[in-house]
Amino acid sequence: MTVLLALFLVLLLAFFVLFTGKVASGATELSDGAERASTGAGDLKAGAEKAQTGAKDLSAGTEKVDAGANTLAKGIGSAKAGVTTLKEGATTLDEGAVKLLTGAEAANEGANKLAAGATNARTGAGTLAAGASSASQGASTLAAGATTARQGSDRLATGANELYTKMEPLVGGSKELAAGADAAVAGISELAPGAAAVDGGVESIYAGINSTPGKDGKTAYQNISADFAKTGSSYGPEGVSAGAAQLRMLAQAQVIPGAREGILDAADKLEGLERLVAGIDVGLKGNGTPQNPGLVYGADAVSGGLTELNGKAPALAAGAHSAADGVAQLYTGAGTLSAGASELNTGLKTLETGAYTLAEGNGKLATGAGTLATGLDTLETGAYTLADGNYKIYDGTISLSDGTSRLVTGTESLDEGVVKLDDGGKTLTAGTSDLKEGAKKLADGNTELAEGSKTLADGNGKISEGADTMRASTTALTPGEILTSPKILAVLIPLLLLLVPIGMLIAGTRRGTQH
Repeated sequence: MTVLLALFLVLLLAFFVLFTGKVASGATELSDGAERASTGAGDLKAGAEKAQTGAKDLSAGTEKVDAGANTLAKGIGSAKAGVTTLKEGATTLDEGAVKLLTGAEAANEGANKLAAGATNARTGAGTLAAGASSASQGASTLAAGATTARQGSDRLATGANELYTKMEPLVGGSKELAAGADAAVAGISELAPGAAAVDGGVESIYAGINSTPGKDGKTAYQNISADFAKTGSSYGPEGVSAGAAQLRMLAQAQVIPGAREGILDAADKLEGLERLVAGIDVGLKGNGTPQNPGLVYGADAVSGGLTELNGKAPALAAGAHSAADGVAQLYTGAGTLSAGASELNTGLKTLETGAYTLAEGNGKLATGAGTLATGLDTLETGAYTLADGNYKIYDGTISLSDGTSRLVTGTESLDEGVVKLDDGGKTLTAGTSDLKEGAKKLADGNTELAEGSKTLADGNGKISEGADTMRASTTALTPGEILTSPKILAVLIPLLLLLVPIGMLIAGTRRGTQH
């Protein structure tokens, strides 16, 4: 279109030159237009060079696009295989999610049971701690008792051994006692009649003093007690005889040689006889107390006791023999007791040691039970936390199972999309090949365009020079002169030269359009 416009302008210019007679003015305008055409040709040359460079860049880019399209095609193939694997993995994951859901449900139930069990265990541990503490106190009491028992067994063992040792003489003594009992039985049988005779004699003496009256009609007791009463003395072996006192006074008055001594001797004998009778009587009567019951009572009791003892003496002898046998058995038992006491002492020592060990162990058990209770309390808290966490896992596995189901569906859609992407990649690869070939042709055409633009620029330069020459050499002509004047060549020659680059430009434009 530009070329036709330029041609139209040139023809119009020639028309005005031919028919208006202003060739000089037209030559000037032609010169200006030629300069502008020369400038445009330079710009066209520069643009053609940039187009050539761009075409080369486009060719290199299309090669990279082609390489990228091939790489993309290979990547799509790998992605297709990966999608297949992903699809299989998603299916497996979905199956695993179902199993995980089942396991999480079981774990949640187990965690709840564990929490309940931990609570029961903590309660039991508290009871165990309390029981262990009580057992520790009881073991301490047992240990103290074992110590006391062991100390008692020490004394028992010592006493049993001492008893066994000291009973050894008793064995012989009991045998001698049995023999003595036999002799006592024989002696008692002999003493019983004598005791009866003594009792009769005592009774006779008592009756002679207290029951038999003298010639004066009074008993000896009455006369002697009255005689002692006259001197103010008590009835007894220490009494003072009034009759003896009178005889002593009578003896003082005697002047006959030998009479005085005889009277004094009679006085002493009288007082002595009275004291003897009073002493015997007091001894026979006693004072009525258990400490001094009197000989009358004692002789009667001795006689009765010996009589009774004489009847029981054989049994006493038999008992002595039984006692001797019992002492022998007791001696044997004391030996057994001594040995048993020693064994008991040894066992109590072991019990004492074990009791203290038990007390210490129960103390540790109480401490451990307390620690266990604390640990179970922590376990209980952790078990409830675990139960809560397992519930959240269970809830999460439900979401996971739902997500894996959607993932399976998505992978199936992705698989379909990758198939379509593979088809598109193949189409892209074919298109980039065509693009590569077109870019190469465009580069070749731009090279030719650049060369033609250079030629056009050179031709425009010459046109500009010719236009200047024509402007300088032309004058105003009439239309008749223009047709007959040789100066018409100054117009025709530039027009002809202008047609050359215009034709080349048209040819280059057609080739570019074809490419």
